[in-house]
Amino acid sequence: MKQTKDILKQLEPHFLNIEYYHTIVDKIEENVHDNPDIAIESCKSLFEGLSKFIILNIDKSLNFNVIEGFKYKRAISKAIDLLEKEDETFEPDFSKNLLKALESLGSIRNDRGDISHGRLSPKPLESHVHFSIFIVSLSDSFASYLLNSFSKVPKIKELEYEDNSDFNDKLDNENPLKEYLSYSKALYDQDPVAYELKLQDFIDENQTEELETDE
Repeated sequence: MKQTKDILKQLEPHFLNIEYYHTIVDKIEENVHDNPDIAIESCKSLFEGLSKFIILNIDKSLNFNVIEGFKYKRAISKAIDLLEKEDETFEPDFSKNLLKALESLGSIRNDRGDISHGRLSPKPLESHVHFSIFIVSLSDSFASYLLNSFSKVPKIKELEYEDNSDFNDKLDNENPLKEYLSYSKALYDQDPVAYELKLQDFIDENQTEELETDE
């Protein structure tokens, strides 16, 4: 999974939580020869997770909980649609045709997966190592292609703590801590997803108030 690992490392300085996907890539590489079905199942998880990450960082009209509820096919299809709009060099038709083939990963995971479904040993059906190597190679190429396209989207910008002083002050006033401690900074550092969700609620409330004032 060298291609995917390389682009993930390039994106790490710009996205707080993208290093999480190294865990899944490591799981794939650890099992590709000894546990083919775990490797294949992990490829399915990688595509689903990366697609949700791409959606979250491009489509700001959707919040974390909505995107988290997307199933495998819907998540990848939505990510492809967004990349098609944002990156003029992206090849959506080929990607959608490849997606049809990758849909079978869900079926393989249901029939043979060892992690999501507990199995009675010995399993009646198990993927061959050569098939596992093929799926992992294909997954590495396609995942890195999606991430490379994602990296070129110009409007992607990492959430900066210093850009939201009004919101930070509101959080700190509502959640006072001991002297020299900041609740907003602690939330930003320790749970950036929760910080961003609260920030979006704050922005939505302000926009609603502004519309009511204009009326």
